[in-house]
Amino acid sequence: MIRYSKTTRILALDNKSIGYAVYVNDAGYLETLYFGKRLAGYTDFDCVRKSGEFASPRYVVQTGKEEGYADGFKAACAPLEVSPHGLWDKRGAPLIVRSKEGSFETDLRFKSVRRLKGVPAIEGLPHAHGDAETADILLEDKNLRVRAHLYLTIFADKDILLKSFCIENFGRKAVRLTRAMSMQLDLPRADYDLVHFHGRWAKERDYCCNALTDGIQEISSNHGRSSAEENPFVYLKEKNATTDSGEVIGFNLIYSGNFKFRTLVTPFRGLHLLYGIDDEDFEWKLSAGEKFFTPQAVIAYSAEGTDAMSQTFHRFIRENLMTYADNCEYKPVLFNSWEGCTFDFDTDLILAYIDDAVKIGTELFVLDDGWFGARNTDAAGLGDWKVNEKKIDLKRVITHCTAHKIKFGIWFEPEMINFDSDLFRAHPEYVLGWGKEELSLARHQFCLDFANPEVVDNIYAQMRAFFKEYPVDYVKWDYNRTVAEHVSAAYPADRQGEIYHRLVLGYYSLLGRLTREFPKIMFEGCASGGGRFDLGTLYYCPQIWCSDESDPAQRIDIQFNTSIGYPLSCIGSHVNDSPVAPYSTKAALALFGTYGYEMNPNKLTQEEIDTLAKTADVYRKYHRDVIANGTLYHLRAPYEGNYMCMQCVSQDKKTSLVLFMNKFKELDVFRFVRLKGLDARKRYRNTLDGQVHTGEYYEKIGLNFSEAWMNEFSHALVLLTEVTK
Repeated sequence: MIRYSKTTRILALDNKSIGYAVYVNDAGYLETLYFGKRLAGYTDFDCVRKSGEFASPRYVVQTGKEEGYADGFKAACAPLEVSPHGLWDKRGAPLIVRSKEGSFETDLRFKSVRRLKGVPAIEGLPHAHGDAETADILLEDKNLRVRAHLYLTIFADKDILLKSFCIENFGRKAVRLTRAMSMQLDLPRADYDLVHFHGRWAKERDYCCNALTDGIQEISSNHGRSSAEENPFVYLKEKNATTDSGEVIGFNLIYSGNFKFRTLVTPFRGLHLLYGIDDEDFEWKLSAGEKFFTPQAVIAYSAEGTDAMSQTFHRFIRENLMTYADNCEYKPVLFNSWEGCTFDFDTDLILAYIDDAVKIGTELFVLDDGWFGARNTDAAGLGDWKVNEKKIDLKRVITHCTAHKIKFGIWFEPEMINFDSDLFRAHPEYVLGWGKEELSLARHQFCLDFANPEVVDNIYAQMRAFFKEYPVDYVKWDYNRTVAEHVSAAYPADRQGEIYHRLVLGYYSLLGRLTREFPKIMFEGCASGGGRFDLGTLYYCPQIWCSDESDPAQRIDIQFNTSIGYPLSCIGSHVNDSPVAPYSTKAALALFGTYGYEMNPNKLTQEEIDTLAKTADVYRKYHRDVIANGTLYHLRAPYEGNYMCMQCVSQDKKTSLVLFMNKFKELDVFRFVRLKGLDARKRYRNTLDGQVHTGEYYEKIGLNFSEAWMNEFSHALVLLTEVTK
């Protein structure tokens, strides 16, 4: 998959579908020659390189002469893998190193390349794994005494590239990284639209499509987490691209902190991309002999539209990112107590909840916030992870779950602390920003200083002691505010630029230690809903709570848009008591996620119990093979019209589930939806009208969802099964 010719100085990476080519030019810079569908050969690139302006001259001090480069290198416009900083190229460098003397000039040039089997592990950071090869390209700045390893990874069975850096100080003096992004990608044209997913709390991941115009556009987060405001998943699509056709290039970052995706349309109409850790307030002191690893940037290529890119990401996340051992196995139907009772509960109420929750198919009961310390409101208790035995008999609750043959889960918010807590009274210096006269609050809480290993160790010890005493099967890991003051009392003034990144490393350290020690516990990520929905979290957590908004009027868009970049198996989705739509509609929508419940189960009518139990039965029969591990097709986006439709097909193409959901009331409108992914020769019976048709019929004619009258949020959940006789 990876070949380097010392004669042509061309490095080629390819698999059965895609190819990527890099040329080491006479100046020692890496020029990006090609990225796209696989080529038969990677040699004839002279016409690509020699288009555009004149070659760049240089004055050689030793000889006192002006010289050019024999291969016609153009410093200002050549498509590069790593642009220098502080020299002629002003488009933006992925790495900027400041020397002891104060210079920002960073000039990394080629030294060598070697081929590695697999994906290099990244120290302290989550990373991909699987059947892949990596080009380890060594670059060096002789003046700074700094080396950078550029890792380019290609997978054998997926149209995926990974890019990341390891920066090493091999000199005697400390230097400072003022920018340490994960990738640069220069493309020879800029006629793309940029799709990103912005939002806020309870309205995460709104679809937004921007035309690339002259100058710079940035998609970023500076909230200390990947954020609800912008998701790190973005993609470029050429102007005529559709769901099924055209070039689409998707990007994501295996990281849970501040990020930046930056596009520059150059005066030559080329496209210059940078992606990685946000360089706002970032500075990392790199002492002699030390290394710094950047997160892995993930690039998915498709020449067949948005869905092919989406499906590639889904397979990559399930097969090459997640580490939870039972990720591809059946996951239990979940009931969460929060929306039913919030903090107001006792043991008898929770036991009553369990008794009624099992009637709707619950297989895992989760006790949410309020079980620990002095936690009767959100103003106290965070940081004190001991059971409030005056409020709840947790062992009795767990025994009750066992009697009902269901699992038990619990809520934690490990990275936060209330000022009304024993931990704060004992260690106020554990608060991030401690030392100021005034500190910002959100939900009456501070951020713990997870940049400080002592703080992480304290929380680890508390959580470990809890897990040793109480047998739990699941943990909901919440994170209910963003970072304001990013100052740590544990570090000197000249290292405060490291704090944002060290907070993320502390999060990974704690989560990694716990998942390794308790591998049977399923951890679910959460951050006021979907405020930390990212690949870094998914490395440890097989699912993430998608949003605190379960109202189907909003969830249609939130779940559909999330599913473009992330598999349905990781999208936490529950049925609640929102009056906007009936339980059948809410359950069908939640089925195209992880499926669970949040309401007061004691208030359900028998009809509602029967409706929910019926959907839970569908979940048990089909979810694992069809939705969780099947192939997802986005048949109609909710922002394209008045209905949403999505379809999942099992890998053996014997079974499919289709979800159709109307938005606003409509009269007398044809609604034919063509299906995808079926075997054209197989015959399938559908539960919409009971008819049997071939896969070809469903793909060319479709299902008829037309009705004379279709009300708001009416829906159809259609099962297609192969007919063999």
